[in-house]
Parts: sequence; C-alpha cells; structure tokens
Amino acid sequence: MRIRIIVLLSFIALTAGTASITSAPTSREFVESVSTFICPAKSGNQSGVIALGKKGVKSGAIDKKNRALKKSKARTLSISQKARAVAGESATPITLASKGGNWLALTQCTSAAGEFWFIGGTADVSSLGYFQFTNENLGKAIIDLELWSEDGSEATRTLTIPARSTKNYSLTTFLPGKKLTAFHIISRSGLVSATLFDERRKGLTTYGGDYIAPNSSPTKNLMLAGIPGPKLVKESDITSQKIRLFVPGEADAIIQVNYISPSGVFAPVGLDNLRIPAQKVVEVPLTNLPKDRLFSIQVRASEPVIGSALTRGIFSKVRELSWISAGEPTRGEKIAMPERAGYLSILTDAPEVRFTTSKAGGKRSNVRVRVDAMAIWKVPADVREIQLSTGTKPIYLALAIKDPSGVTSAPFAPAEAKALTALPVVDSSLYIPRNG
Repeated sequence: MRIRIIVLLSFIALTAGTASITSAPTSREFVESVSTFICPAKSGNQSGVIALGKKGVKSGAIDKKNRALKKSKARTLSISQKARAVAGESATPITLASKGGNWLALTQCTSAAGEFWFIGGTADVSSLGYFQFTNENLGKAIIDLELWSEDGSEATRTLTIPARSTKNYSLTTFLPGKKLTAFHIISRSGLVSATLFDERRKGLTTYGGDYIAPNSSPTKNLMLAGIPGPKLVKESDITSQKIRLFVPGEADAIIQVNYISPSGVFAPVGLDNLRIPAQKVVEVPLTNLPKDRLFSIQVRASEPVIGSALTRGIFSKVRELSWISAGEPTRGEKIAMPERAGYLSILTDAPEVRFTTSKAGGKRSNVRVRVDAMAIWKVPADVREIQLSTGTKPIYLALAIKDPSGVTSAPFAPAEAKALTALPVVDSSLYIPRNG
C-alpha cells in the first residue's frame, strides 16, 4: 500500500512540474537564396552578346575551375565556347546571336531546374539543331529525356552531365529522320539549364536558325505572344506559319485557336474545333493571319497541351525561321535589353500596362501603354532595362528584333528562381543548468 502511495505522489509531482514549464513559441528564421542565370555557350562560328542591362553585374564562365563571379566592366559580354553564370539578383540577361548573316536568334537566360518542356525543331536531313545542357554545380547531373515525334512516343534517353560543364547533343542523334519533335526533361539527380536550338540547311541553301524557349507546363490555355507578321520587315515574304502541338496525356484534345493583334481578336474559320491526337506531335497550318507587325495566339484545349508557333519566310532577302513558345505571365521581374531597337509585344486583358525603363547613364522613365487585348511598344535602342508593374491580370511579353542577319522574336517568362531555407533552431536554455 505504501509503495502505491509513493508512486502516486511521484506521478502528481511530475505532472505539476511539467505543467509549470512555460512553453515559448518556436521562432524559425529563413534565408532566401536566388539562383544564378545560365546563358548558353555559342556553337560553331556563332557570334553574339549577352546583355546584362548595366555595368557591375557579377558573372563568370562555367568550367572546371569553379571561379568566383566577377563584376563586369561593360553592359554586354561576348558569347564564348563556355556557358556563363550571371548573378541572380540582377536583371534577367538575354542572349542575342547570329551566324554569318544567315540568321538572328534571341533567347532569355534561364535558371537551372529539374524539369523542362520543349516543342520545336526537327531531326530530318536538313537539321543542324542541337540541345545544350549546362550543369553549373559541383556534382554530376543525371537527366531523362523523354522524346516524341509525329509517329508517337520514342525511346527515352538518359544523359549524364558532368559537374561544371556544358554538353551539346545533335537532334539527329536522338530522333534521326523525324520531322516533328517534342521533349520532356526530368532530372534524376542535380539541376541543369537546357537550351534548344533549331538551325536548318539543305545543300548550300540555308533556312535560318532560332532558339526555342522552354514551353509552359502542359495547360488547357496556351498563350503565344509576339509572332512575326508581314509588317515586321518591309521586304518580307512569309511562306508558312504553323503551330506545333503535343498532347502528353492519354486522351485526344479538342482545340480552338484565336488570333490576337492590336487590330482585334478573332477566331479563324477551320481552327475552332480541331482534334489533336494524344501522344503524337502535329503541326496545324495557320490561315487568314492578321496583317499587323506582330500578333499573338491563344489556344484553348479540352486536355493539357504544349505548343509553339513556327514562322518561315524571306525577310530582307534572308531565308529565316522564327519560333515562339507558349509562355507564362510575367511576375514583374526586371529584364535586360540588347541595346537594339525592337518591338515589345504586350498581351493582357488589362486596359493599361505600366513599366519603368532604365537608359544609359541610369536615367529612368515611367511608361504607360494602353492595351486592347494586345499592344506593341517600340523599344528605343538606348533602353537598357525594363521592369513591369504587375496587377491582377496576367501579362505576357515577347521581344522582336530585326537586322540584316534576319529576324527573331522571343517570349519573356519568369526566370528568377528563389528558395527559402529554414535555419536550424538552437535553444541555448537547454544547455544552461538551472539552480535549485
């Protein structure tokens, strides 16, 4: 009996002591890290520049030496045989490249990621296209490359990208002889930056080249901003414009295509109830196109799809091709400009868009553009950076540039990757003995 009483009294004392301890809320601290931008290396005898927006932006070549990023002395850097890392806190850099007057190509530098969707390019006898993968980290990256063509699913390839390196793969090594291609990149280990380039030549005749931006994730509502129109270049002959589509799911998709331009929005006849087969890459010719300088396309689908638009023709006596991928709306990030005059396509339901421009010497200006579904703003050559003010309506952007080498238009998508990391919680009271 005495033992039971002692045990009961001990339990009561322990319970009372535990209840008397004050339980303070745990305070967690987080550190925000920003991924670097990766700008692609050149291939062959390409030439071009990386536009940083301003001087003093930190960057460095990606190679085995793993050197620290250094401040730039200029607003632009020449592209080289090595991919380049640019500090993530800066404006999103862009790469403008050309090749011997045969083509002009523009792309936005992106952050490394674990997944990409691409649709575009070809692997037939005319193809000079390639994939470029860059691994800026100290450990190797292993990725799976899922492939599709006009014939359906193709064999998946597994690739290893060594640490601090860049590797190019010809599209003909993946899908020899295939005309229509789509790709899904999934990382098994590590993160990579992926660049897809489409260049074509048959015999001695060149047919142009262009970067193909990563596609938005499969969705039922595709937005493709900034497709070249007949008025982009005075002397132009657009020979074909097509939209390439792929349904990654198991069910066919029914799609409706709408044209959006500064002159209005309309649904062309014959593109309002098309069936797109699942698991096959298809191209749909675009007819009755707007006559504007640039226009955009909206694709509504019954199943998630990815898509890109291909424009081919002769612009100022240059045979050229231009790709526009379906993009994501901007989040108000700052974007570097290439120190060239150009045209900014703005696609939104908002009645007005506001943004800030930074020019040489640091002069800043506020710009307002009225939008009726789509607007085109002429970018002066002295603008170095732009930053949009976001609102409740999504805003899609693309930049078009022309010069004697050809024409190019590229979508701008959110490229800055931020991550929050929780710091460990250390309670020093656990190590301080209490008196009494």
